[in-house]
Amino acid sequence: MLKYLLATTAAISMFVLAPGAHAAVIAAFSQVSPTNTVVATDNSVTTNIVIDDAVTNVSTFGGGGALTTYFSLNSTSTDAAVQVGGAVIQHYDGTFCFTSAINCGGTNYLTGVFDDAAFGALGGPGLVVNVNNPPDALTLTSDIIPAIDLQPPSSFSLAFTNLTPVLSIDGATINGFTAAFAGVVSASTGTDVPEPGALAILGLGLMGLAGVKYRK
Repeated sequence: MLKYLLATTAAISMFVLAPGAHAAVIAAFSQVSPTNTVVATDNSVTTNIVIDDAVTNVSTFGGGGALTTYFSLNSTSTDAAVQVGGAVIQHYDGTFCFTSAINCGGTNYLTGVFDDAAFGALGGPGLVVNVNNPPDALTLTSDIIPAIDLQPPSSFSLAFTNLTPVLSIDGATINGFTAAFAGVVSASTGTDVPEPGALAILGLGLMGLAGVKYRK
């Protein structure tokens, strides 16, 4: 487990870019379930990654305090997976939502539409989905966070751990798998709020997931 955690953390350190100087973490989150909630399926050409109404702990929503929400994600690959040394990269379009009810219903705590890249080490148990706007596309909306606090520079970083089976390429795309998740969303607050360490928060989320797996 320690080896897998170190490998995943190293991948994050290599590939996740910190948000801009005027960006602040508005959501740091991780799944509640001790079992895998991410389901990726592939047809040798494209891969679809889905999280369906996973109960999720969010440590902050724009400074609003801790909250338990439903989190959903749906993303599909938009190009072929490319091997670079011992790693693989593939681009995805998708949407995500943190809401008070299933099926992205009830209060919209935070919703996003994105165009990003997924990185991971071939044969490894981890995968990082990351988008930084600019230059990538990321649009954020919320019922509780003012629009002025959801502007670029913004980022959405999502780490998958415990990939089962481990990461590989199936034909032209990343293989299907199940996984657990943790992540961070950052955005401009419209004021000079210093960046409070998105990577550190994401790392803590991953350590928490690893701890749950170890205890289980």
